[in-house]
Amino acid sequence: MNYTALYRKYRPETFDGVIGQDHIVATLKNQIVNGKVSHAYLFTGTRGTGKTSTAKIFARAINCIDSKDGNPCLKCSVCRQLQGNSIDIVEMDAASNNGVDYARDIREKVQFPPVSGKYKVYIIDEVHMLSQGAFNALLKTLEEPPEHAVFILCTTEVHKIPATILSRCMRFDFRLVSVPLLARHIEDIYQKEGIDYDKEAVNAIAVAAEGSVRDSLSIADRCRPVKGKLTYDDVMSILGVSSRRSIAQLAEAVIANDPGKILNGIYDLTRQGKDVGRLAKDLSGYFHDILVVKTCSNSRQLLCLPEDMYNMLQESAETVTTAKLLYAIDCLARLEADLRFALSPVMLLEAMCLRIASSTGEVDVEGLDRRLTRLEQQPSALRSDSMLVVDRTNRQSVWKGVKVAIERLKQPLFSAVWSEVEVEIEGDDFVVKCNKGQYNLIKLQYEQTLREILAGLTQYNLVLREVAPQTEADLDKQLKNLGTDVRFEK
Repeated sequence: MNYTALYRKYRPETFDGVIGQDHIVATLKNQIVNGKVSHAYLFTGTRGTGKTSTAKIFARAINCIDSKDGNPCLKCSVCRQLQGNSIDIVEMDAASNNGVDYARDIREKVQFPPVSGKYKVYIIDEVHMLSQGAFNALLKTLEEPPEHAVFILCTTEVHKIPATILSRCMRFDFRLVSVPLLARHIEDIYQKEGIDYDKEAVNAIAVAAEGSVRDSLSIADRCRPVKGKLTYDDVMSILGVSSRRSIAQLAEAVIANDPGKILNGIYDLTRQGKDVGRLAKDLSGYFHDILVVKTCSNSRQLLCLPEDMYNMLQESAETVTTAKLLYAIDCLARLEADLRFALSPVMLLEAMCLRIASSTGEVDVEGLDRRLTRLEQQPSALRSDSMLVVDRTNRQSVWKGVKVAIERLKQPLFSAVWSEVEVEIEGDDFVVKCNKGQYNLIKLQYEQTLREILAGLTQYNLVLREVAPQTEADLDKQLKNLGTDVRFEK
């Protein structure tokens, strides 16, 4: 007989087997008990959190003729028929069936009543992969399906689904499952399988799963010991994680600012074939564990590590500041993105570790240099922290300062408004001379702004003065004053 993977063998068949989603299970069971089944559901959440499993359980439960507290009985004739391949429960993979033809096929076949149960259920997995045409073809059917039809849409990327579809579904968000729940679930399965294990090993599997039940069972399957007890070191080795003790030695060298030990430690780990990206992630995780020990009173329960490893973390926590730990985690997180484009990932990791080692974690020269570079890249007129230097005795200097200040306020200066404006300083007054059209426009849009800016820059009072436009005779008279060498033509 072919071997069955743990995540398939222990897939839940009732709501009681769904872990970490009590808020969803309670609502669905109440709907079944009260006979208030909706026509369309949307299950969204991270991979492996139970969306498809819950959809299958719900499909069987609403058809069960002897449902118990909302759970399918698994014994009645309908439950037995629906456990295998049944035409009353149609599962579609939208990733491979994403064309409009498949949506039209559903629209045509949904009119046929169920064969054995009360409802005909369509479970569409990865529904966000449907094309726009398929969504449009499905829209009307999803809004007003036949009374015997129920749609369950499952997705990991709900933001890709059109709002017209979302508004027609009852949405349920599946959460990531906590580490204690995953660890307890793995322990139960290992006990059923007759596998001997250390508690720390099971906790390491739960942490590596990152909230996914399916991932936790896949890792647990890989960690099945050939003989003897499954230990923490076995799990770390199978996952490809660097030796915890080697990572601890490297972290201690970084904390102690010992360049020689840092370079030797990285060389030894990479020579063993450790991936540089994984090594950076492991080192970041170790600094995180030190931070947990340093700041959390219940760190022993949170980390659930072997006693000797926990003692190492305690010793490290006494010799390093919280600021440096946060700085190290931040630097290593940025390193993960930089490694994709690095010509020499090992050298980049070495440089980053040496940089962390030499820093106190407080504001340093490197951080100030980065901030100064960002400021220099901004346009000078828009720098909110650049100082305006205004010569109070020079009217043009004052006027230039006013313009820059208005630009910062995002109030654009239109050339048509300011091209003919003249400015003068008369005692404590700053006089803006303009024609009638400009006077009215400035009075309407800019007067209050100009007053506030002038008061802040120079303490001058604003005076708007309307001046009559020059006549042709006035202009000729001014030009003639230039000298007898100027000739005028009519």
